[in-house]
Amino acid sequence: MFLEIVNLKIEIIPVTPIYQNCTLIWNKNNKQGVITDPGGNVNVILSLIQQHSVEIKAILLTHGHFDHVGGATTLQEELKQLYNWSVPILGPSKEDQFLLDKVVEISEHFGFYSPEIKNVQPLRFLKNKEKLTFDGMCLDIIHIPGHTPGHIVFFEPSAHLLITGDTLFKGTIGRSDWEYGNEPLLVKSIKERLLTLGDDVYFIPGHGMGSTIGVEKKTNPLLI
Repeated sequence: MFLEIVNLKIEIIPVTPIYQNCTLIWNKNNKQGVITDPGGNVNVILSLIQQHSVEIKAILLTHGHFDHVGGATTLQEELKQLYNWSVPILGPSKEDQFLLDKVVEISEHFGFYSPEIKNVQPLRFLKNKEKLTFDGMCLDIIHIPGHTPGHIVFFEPSAHLLITGDTLFKGTIGRSDWEYGNEPLLVKSIKERLLTLGDDVYFIPGHGMGSTIGVEKKTNPLLI
């Protein structure tokens, strides 16, 4: 799925057998961009990066689940061959380190084996209220724990665009029935930190179709 919002172009790339939304986001003027949550199908992601002639400045991770991060290390290796320099992996928050250390083990436990799936070591973790500035793009980091303890989302205020990972979905919220999940905290964080961003903010979730903050405030049964 392709979107264009203000000066940004967005290619939503469903990856892995559970159709996780990896997103390729770039500034249409300079063709510099980022990739979020490359969970797998690295060859498909690379093909679209080259098709759109995008120079990737960072690989960004919302949280540590394997379907969101499994292909990050392999993609970094492939981009180094393409650019002759190492594209940094940034995020999630440090609380998800335990998941990044066991990407291969957990993916195999759920029956998802692929040689491209590897454990992940980010260049650095990201913090709540931090800003990532690229040429033509600025992303606010917002910590939304509950699905995982270190889950973050990325907000581009000038484009009113939000990448929510597995926190907020169209009509629902992320799972919290893991041993480390916390539904009350997830709901509280979404209400206090996402629903206040503005009704016209469009968000791309980790799975499925996008929506707007305004629609979810009125219709999402878990947030009303």
